[in-house]
Amino acid sequence: MSLVITDIVTDFGAYYKPGSDNQKNLRKMLYKPSETAAFFQPRPTEDTIWRGTFASLTRVLQPFQKAFTPISSLTFQPNSFDLYKLKIDAKEYPDELEPSFVGFLANMEELDRTKWPFGRYWVEEHLLPKSVEDFETLECFAGVYAAPAPGVAGAAGTSMNGLRKVIRTYNTAGRTNLGDGAIVTGAAAGDDADFCTQVEEFVADIPSLFRSKIDHVFMSKALELKYKRGKRKKYAAYVNFIESPGLYTIEDFPNVSVKGLESHEGSGLYWASPSINRINPKKKAALKNTMVLKEFSAREVSAYTDWWECLNYEVPEFIFHNDQDLA
Repeated sequence: MSLVITDIVTDFGAYYKPGSDNQKNLRKMLYKPSETAAFFQPRPTEDTIWRGTFASLTRVLQPFQKAFTPISSLTFQPNSFDLYKLKIDAKEYPDELEPSFVGFLANMEELDRTKWPFGRYWVEEHLLPKSVEDFETLECFAGVYAAPAPGVAGAAGTSMNGLRKVIRTYNTAGRTNLGDGAIVTGAAAGDDADFCTQVEEFVADIPSLFRSKIDHVFMSKALELKYKRGKRKKYAAYVNFIESPGLYTIEDFPNVSVKGLESHEGSGLYWASPSINRINPKKKAALKNTMVLKEFSAREVSAYTDWWECLNYEVPEFIFHNDQDLA
């Protein structure tokens, strides 16, 4: 909520010198891109609750006899979950930049500060990319929703229930893995080759009908690296030692590959689900990348936007996960 230019002023002086200085002289922070959400299908909606139903039929086939002996039951099991309203609120005083090396962001003959170069630079180069990084690293996997106190900014990781919380909740309700619960793998083996075997056995334990529809086993970047090293070690005779797609695939199931995600860092939980089952409902999705700049008070530039979003699964029964980090 305040511009920190102390080091610039200390090194370059408290003045702006017209000349060649411009945005090409600025090197911004490398913000982490959105990765997890890319594996979930966008579902535009006008509702703030997603509702769906899982329909299943028991056995219908039987040997013939003249008597009418009906069997089978059609069961509908509902599933609903909330979308979460997310927002970005920020404000700055760009006048503080004028007497500094970065004064070109504020050096404009215009009283409306929202029209200064600073506004566009601030939004496009920092606010929006940082919001994507926050979603990836704090919310979409590790987040646990907590209502904010009135007038106080909510804490990091409380904007929504992330995937770990979602999987935990479905697992507690007895709905994951076709109702059979977690696939027992135990903690990641210390030996890389043994861990490679653990992941292979995890995939082998997924029912074959669903295993053919699985594309990835999602896990942390650290576990992905452990798997790759383990595969090199276990299959050293014929695995290419350079980076190649083969290092990520499951040996007996080449349609499945491991996928490490920044959002999963620090967790031993890994999971898989058919791509069609992974969904990303959004309301007002276009506003996610659109921000309003306003001067609510003199010379203070405020930026804000809000939208609804979540990551979840249409059918919890089609989530297959291990037994780690579920509490």
